Amino acid sequence: MPVCKQPVATLVLRATAKKIPWPTLESYYFLHMPEEITSQIKRLAPLLEEDSDVFRELSTFFGEGAKIEMHRDDLSKFLQDNRTFEVVRVSGKSYKDCVYELVDNYPEMMDAIGMLRYYKAPAGKIKWEEVEAAEIAMGNELTTNAYGWAPDAWTIFESSDTEHSLVAIVALDSLL
Repeated sequence: MPVCKQPVATLVLRATAKKIPWPTLESYYFLHMPEEITSQIKRLAPLLEEDSDVFRELSTFFGEGAKIEMHRDDLSKFLQDNRTFEVVRVSGKSYKDCVYELVDNYPEMMDAIGMLRYYKAPAGKIKWEEVEAAEIAMGNELTTNAYGWAPDAWTIFESSDTEHSLVAIVALDSLL
């Protein structure tokens, strides 16, 4: 039996006799342009005001400069019906401090049904192992509802600030 050494995507494209350029496939999954993000938010949440904190932070989260690109489905999952949204900003000496600040001072996070969050890295090189430790701490603190969240995603941006910070966009069940 012959062994296939070609990438799966190439085989699929040849089998369907369609040539789909990769940028088109990528743009299907990711939102790149600010106007794409804005129009998607308006379409999914028409009552969300463009000058609100939630709208602004969603635009930042899915916008340019994120070190980890977010999938467009995270936005549609996050903006589901029967949800209210809240933005929480915390800062600390480390990413982990930010997580503990969030958990300790905002107990409503335990009732969240979705969270998009981004860290702002202080000037200099991003220390990924510290971000990973903070995310592990987040998982340990919020295990009560974490597996039912839709979605739970994070990214990081470089910043010229001297402190670590965390911005959490939280979805809460509006029917409670």
